[in-house]
Amino acid sequence: MISRFVKTNFFTLLLVPYVVGLIGILLPVTRTFFLSLTPYMLLFSFVIVYLEEGRWVIRNILAILLIIAFSFGAEYLGVNYGYLFGNYNYGSILGFKYYQVPLIIPLTWAMLSIAARSLVNLVTNRYAISAFLSAIVITAYDFLLELVAVRFGWWYWDNGDIPIFNYVCWFILSFVFQLLFRKVPSITGRSYWIIFVHLLFYWVLLLM
Repeated sequence: MISRFVKTNFFTLLLVPYVVGLIGILLPVTRTFFLSLTPYMLLFSFVIVYLEEGRWVIRNILAILLIIAFSFGAEYLGVNYGYLFGNYNYGSILGFKYYQVPLIIPLTWAMLSIAARSLVNLVTNRYAISAFLSAIVITAYDFLLELVAVRFGWWYWDNGDIPIFNYVCWFILSFVFQLLFRKVPSITGRSYWIIFVHLLFYWVLLLM
């Protein structure tokens, strides 16, 4: 029932909250409130992506759980020890933290992994090639995300500069995560639109 509702109203559910959120952030009087909704919007995006993709994601539920677990581990090492991504710390906007890692972050990794695979699947669903191209998509996404995240205090780099090694790790982790997927059908859902909506959302925020 819920999945059918999401599929029927996919673009409405995808666009309306982000349009409202963007307007709320652009208005100084409501900016703080709408920025505080960031983790809930990311959680909402994960749910929409998960339900839109349906059966192939359910068949890959173990892969999704491993992506969530491994990405949390990677973020834990990064935040607490400076390994992998570099020296950075999360602000308070992304919500509840466990060992300094906001719990929404692993879900965001899973969301991006699903959406990127759906996008690449429009071109090819060959195992290794799809994984490689999906990792490129996710890493390119991070280039814009980093600028927005730093500007709005989602996380902070110790030296103020984003290290190149951060992007290298994003690519490697994304590639490994994609290799966890099995039996991805030739026809997937429309979850890839979340990537375009996010990128447009971030681009407008950077123009503020």
